[in-house]
Amino acid sequence: MSVRLRASLALFSALVITPALADSYKFTMHNDSKYAIVGFETFEDGKWSKWTGVDIAPGEAIGMDWQSDKGDCNVPFRIIYKDVETEQYTVDWCKISHIRVHDDSVTAD
Repeated sequence: MSVRLRASLALFSALVITPALADSYKFTMHNDSKYAIVGFETFEDGKWSKWTGVDIAPGEAIGMDWQSDKGDCNVPFRIIYKDVETEQYTVDWCKISHIRVHDDSVTAD
């Protein structure tokens, strides 16, 4: 297979795959609080689901991805802190790109 044909196929594959990935609900969680975040849970199908790999020190942020664009846009979530009791929140995941955790509140934009 020629180099030009392989490059064309790679470009075509990227163009076909990219829109599918872009439809996933992605957001960045910013820990603007003084508390370590050690977990994240969402409430779907009548139960809480734990997300893996969520460990955010104060002042840090991580990208998070539902890896889907299916289902209800308004899904309750909980942020699990190391030293603080957890509260439940709900946002419209179809409209937000950032969750910002402060010492006394959680905001989304």
